[in-house]
Amino acid sequence: MTTPRSLVRAGQTRLGKLRTGRPGAAQARPYKLRLIDAVTLAALGLLVLKLGAIAVDDLGPSPASADAQLPEFARVLAKARTNYELPDPQTTGSVTPKEPEKPAAEPEPPAPRPPPPPEPMPASERAILEKLSARRDALKQRDETLSLREQMLGTAERKLEEGVKDLKRNEDRPDGAAAQQAEAERMGLKNIVTMYETMKPKDAARVFDRLSLDVLVPIVLAMNPRKMADVLALMQSEPAEKLTVALANRARGQTPTQQPVVMGLGPNELPAIDQGGQDRRR
Repeated sequence: MTTPRSLVRAGQTRLGKLRTGRPGAAQARPYKLRLIDAVTLAALGLLVLKLGAIAVDDLGPSPASADAQLPEFARVLAKARTNYELPDPQTTGSVTPKEPEKPAAEPEPPAPRPPPPPEPMPASERAILEKLSARRDALKQRDETLSLREQMLGTAERKLEEGVKDLKRNEDRPDGAAAQQAEAERMGLKNIVTMYETMKPKDAARVFDRLSLDVLVPIVLAMNPRKMADVLALMQSEPAEKLTVALANRARGQTPTQQPVVMGLGPNELPAIDQGGQDRRR
């Protein structure tokens, strides 16, 4: 098979013969390159390139140096013969593209060395560490206990403050139940006073002679003074005197002394004591 290099050598040999002429002849006429010769050389160069491309496709990919040297050689030859520089041939899809170079793999870093084993701890240091750990646990438990106590004290203080505030509010305003009870007592006393004011002064005086002062004084203070004067005039002297003293002491702000009064006895009657220790009317 004819290779591109053999064709180029044959062309160079033919051109050399045309220049030198036959041996033994007289001095040859100088050769002048004509247009047809330039066209022939250009066609020859294109033929060489085409044959080279076909050979590359048939034989497989060739080294990059051979692909680069063949077109460069034809271009230099054509320029030397015709003084005309051929343009770079357009690359078609028949040429296999050059694969990009893969970056070199980075070397893996060396594996880290394992740490040296810890040195065994002496027994004395281990005992000290255990004591410190136990002490730390005890302090931590004590802190938790103190924190719990502080929380309980804070809760108790808040409850105590709330209780004091409630007491102050209750002191500032009267209690509803106490006010209702006082109103009920006042209404009951008013009814009793109305009843005694309606009675005859003689009958009311007979009842007043037998009542104790702690019951009689509030009734007398609530009664009409004119009606009470009529009743007081009909009372016996001793009960009337005691009632007058109690009213005077109450007006001065003094508490009257309580004297026991036996119900059912008259003002001139005294309880008698028999030998058995029991009371007996005399």
